[in-house]
Amino acid sequence: MDEEDVPQGPTTDHEARSAEPSDVPLFDRPRFRGGASTGGFPVTAPREVTPLDDDERSGSVPPAILWAMKDRRHEQLPHPFGHPSRLRAVVGAGDAAVYAIDDGSHHCMIGRLVGTTGDGCTYTLLGRVARRVYDQLAAGSLGGRQAFMEAKDAALVGTGEEPGLANVFDVDFYRHPQDIPGEYLPPSPTIDFTEDLPTSDR
Repeated sequence: MDEEDVPQGPTTDHEARSAEPSDVPLFDRPRFRGGASTGGFPVTAPREVTPLDDDERSGSVPPAILWAMKDRRHEQLPHPFGHPSRLRAVVGAGDAAVYAIDDGSHHCMIGRLVGTTGDGCTYTLLGRVARRVYDQLAAGSLGGRQAFMEAKDAALVGTGEEPGLANVFDVDFYRHPQDIPGEYLPPSPTIDFTEDLPTSDR
């Protein structure tokens, strides 16, 4: 295992928020509920928020990568006030960084920044792994590249961002982890694409 590919331990959203002011409210963006008011939540949708961004505060996963992973995960933990298996974390730093979110109680989505274009499009490599793979990654016993070799449903996904919304689209799918181009895997340098990559039909 390359030394630069060895994770340095995860940073979770809880840790990322530990330096925030103590007067930050518990819920930045209350979950939208239509219909009659119950007194606990507003009856109008929050401003500048999308369904993928709902109830998320700035944390360890960059927005473009977070939106891509949330759009492609299989399961969402159904609890309006959080869930003990909820995960938002980054393992490693720089080009070796691998981001993770929960995908149900027994799996995770992992992702890493592959590159960007001049017009602001972000390309993310995604994969779905068993929770034990993330645990090994976070513990430092598995490198980022090896984690993607354990992934299912690997894909390259693009995210185009505009104020208040994001467009997530497919670029390429990889039937086997070995099909993933080496330059897309950590800790390969981030790529500055000169033009948008062709999209794939979903």
